[in-house]
Amino acid sequence: MIQRVSKGSADDSRLDAVRERVEQFSYAAARRALLAWFKSHGRRFPWRDDPSPYRVWISEIMLQQTTTQTVSGYFERFLARFPDPSALAAASEEEVLALWEGLGYYRRARALREAAIVMTRRFDGRVPGRYDDVLSLPGVGRYCAGAILSFGYDKRAPILEANTTRLHARLVALGVEPTTSAAQKLLWQTAENWLPGETPRRKKGVYREINGALTDLGRLVCQPTAPKCDECPLARFCAAYGLGVQDALPVQKEKQAPIQRTDVAFWISRGDLKTSRVPSLPGVPESPTDVLIMRRPPWALWAGLWDFPRLEVVDPRFQQKEDWRFDPELADRLSLFLETEVGAPADSYRPGAALKVFRHSVTRYRVTLSLCRLENADPALAPSAAPSLFDVLPATDPPLASPPENLAPSPDAERLKNKPLALEWLWVPISELKNRPLSSTGRKIARFIENWRYEGRR
Repeated sequence: MIQRVSKGSADDSRLDAVRERVEQFSYAAARRALLAWFKSHGRRFPWRDDPSPYRVWISEIMLQQTTTQTVSGYFERFLARFPDPSALAAASEEEVLALWEGLGYYRRARALREAAIVMTRRFDGRVPGRYDDVLSLPGVGRYCAGAILSFGYDKRAPILEANTTRLHARLVALGVEPTTSAAQKLLWQTAENWLPGETPRRKKGVYREINGALTDLGRLVCQPTAPKCDECPLARFCAAYGLGVQDALPVQKEKQAPIQRTDVAFWISRGDLKTSRVPSLPGVPESPTDVLIMRRPPWALWAGLWDFPRLEVVDPRFQQKEDWRFDPELADRLSLFLETEVGAPADSYRPGAALKVFRHSVTRYRVTLSLCRLENADPALAPSAAPSLFDVLPATDPPLASPPENLAPSPDAERLKNKPLALEWLWVPISELKNRPLSSTGRKIARFIENWRYEGRR
C-alpha cells in the first residue's frame, strides 16, 4: 500500500517508507541493466555526438519547454551563427531573437545572450566547469547546471527533469506530488544515488551515459500514460510495478481550467493615420502602405520581439463575436493608444470587421485573436484599383444596447496611464516584415498581410 501525503505537507516522517526504498534500491545492478539498454536504444542528437560544454548548454536551454524534434534545426542554425560564447555575447538582442523566432519562451534567448556576456567577462569566454559558477549564470537552474556538468564535462552531477522525475517516482513508488519539498529532496537524492562515486577507476563518460540513459528511458519507456513496463530494463527493480500502481504514479496536481481571452490585433498602414511621430527605417523611402509595428516591452509577453498593436476585448457582449465595429469601449482604447503612444491625430478610430481569426494558447490562456484594420480612417494608397476595405463599410451603425452595469474597467486603459503598450514603434514596408523578429502570432499576421497584398487586395 502506497503512503500518501496531503498537499503541502512538510511532515517528512510520513515518507519513511519511501526513504527506505530510496536507500535500499539496487543501484549497481540497475545501473548495469540501464546502460545495456541505453547502448541499444539511446537516442542520437547533435549535442550528444559532440557534447562540448557550449553545445550542451545551448541545447539544454533550447530544450526547455520544447521538443527535441523542434530543437534540432534551430540548434544547427544557432551554432553556425554563434559558434562560441564570445560570438553570442557580441550579437545584438534582436539578432539573437531573430534566430530564436518560433521556439517560444523568448526569455530563454535573452538569458542565453546575458549568460554569454557573463562568460566573456568572468570565465575567459568559456562555459564554467564548477557547479556554483554554472548556477550563477542567467537562465541556469539546478537541473540545467547538472546537465552542463554531466553531459558537457562528464562530472558527477545529478539531473531531475520531467522524464527522470516520472521514472524515479515510479521506481521508489512515491505516493506524493513530486513538486512538494519533501518529494523533491527524495527525488534529487535518488538521482544522485544513481551516479557511482568519483574514483580514478571509474569509466570515462559514465556520468554522461547514466544521465542520458535515465532521461531516454523516462521519455521512451516510462511514459506519462500506459508505461511500457514489459519493455523496461528496470521493471524488476521498480516498486510501483511490483505494487501494480505504475499507472497511478506520479501523483498529479489538479489542473486549472484554461482562461478564455479575446484579443484584436491591428493592421495599420501609414496612410491610415495621416500623421504620427513614429519613425521609419533609416534610408528606406516612406510609403503610405508601410505597416505600424511595435517592440514589446520587458514586462510583456514576447518581450523584445516585434508585434502588431493589439488590445483585449473586455466587454462580454463582444467577446464571442468577430466584428468589433460597434464596441465603444474598444474604440475608446484604440483612439487612446493611437493618440498617446503613436502620436496620431485625436480622431475617432474604431476596429473594422475581422479579416482573419487566429487561435493559439499562451500559458493558461486560450486566445482568439482577430486581425482588423481601422474604420473611419482614409484607406492606404495602393497600386491596385480594387475596392478597398473602407469602401464597403456600412454608412450607419446599428443601435447599441446600453452597456452592462458590471463591465469592468479596461486593463489596457489603466496600463496606458502607467506603462506604454510598446517599447518602440516603427513604420516598416510590408516586404521588410520578414526581416524582423516577430512573435509567433505576429509572424502569422505578417504572412497574411504579405499574401493579401500579393493577391492585389488593399
